[in-house]
Amino acid sequence: MNLSLSLFILFGVFITSLLSGVLGMAGGMVLMGILAWVLPVRQAMMLHATSQFFANGSRAFIHRKHLHTGSIKYYLAGLMLSLVFFCLITFVPGKATVFSLLGIGPFLPLLMRGKIKFDFTKPLQAFFCGAIVTCFQLTGGVSGPLLDMFFQKIAMTRHQVVSTKAFTQSISHVVKFIYFGVIVPRTMDTTAALPLWLYAAVIPVAIFGSHLAKHVLNRITDKQFYNATQWALWSIGAVYIVKAVLLMQGSP
Repeated sequence: MNLSLSLFILFGVFITSLLSGVLGMAGGMVLMGILAWVLPVRQAMMLHATSQFFANGSRAFIHRKHLHTGSIKYYLAGLMLSLVFFCLITFVPGKATVFSLLGIGPFLPLLMRGKIKFDFTKPLQAFFCGAIVTCFQLTGGVSGPLLDMFFQKIAMTRHQVVSTKAFTQSISHVVKFIYFGVIVPRTMDTTAALPLWLYAAVIPVAIFGSHLAKHVLNRITDKQFYNATQWALWSIGAVYIVKAVLLMQGSP
């Protein structure tokens, strides 16, 4: 891997970690798109998982006193169910699939609006959240828009939302790294690994972005937080849908 590509990836990690730290999501979507654009899918998944684990993990630690713990165990139960299923089929998505799911994700809440009231604080919905979020993590690489459906207009402040989503996402990224780094290589031929120094380099960059974002988050209101999140997701999703269509048509 050449130096310019490595620096481009590290810059992307920093910017998207900062974005996620402010909005509680969106940064992971942007980073997954960047990595899938320039790397093979499996490499992109593993590097994305490394970066986002530390970005989300540091964010969860920063806001740890705001963590909503009541439904975490149900979320983890749903997560494990999906992981077992994927371990049985060892599916690795193509780039067109990745960009399709990245693009569709932000618009799913629009389709569900008014039909189902999602609420992460309810045990059964937290279980369903863990299952479907993991499915999207292992196929599209991110699950922020789906996760966000369970945190809209519920009795949580923006700090509680950011903390709880960051914690659940950090666990999901561990699962993604294990799946693409351990399970998949045991059952099929895979591409060459990225250099270890790149994995090491993304860790402090991701954490630094999360720490800077804390100061921005403290300066915005809950209303600004929710509105900015939605518009950012729709814009990013539209770009990825166009990219997926181009890939399906054979365009670069």
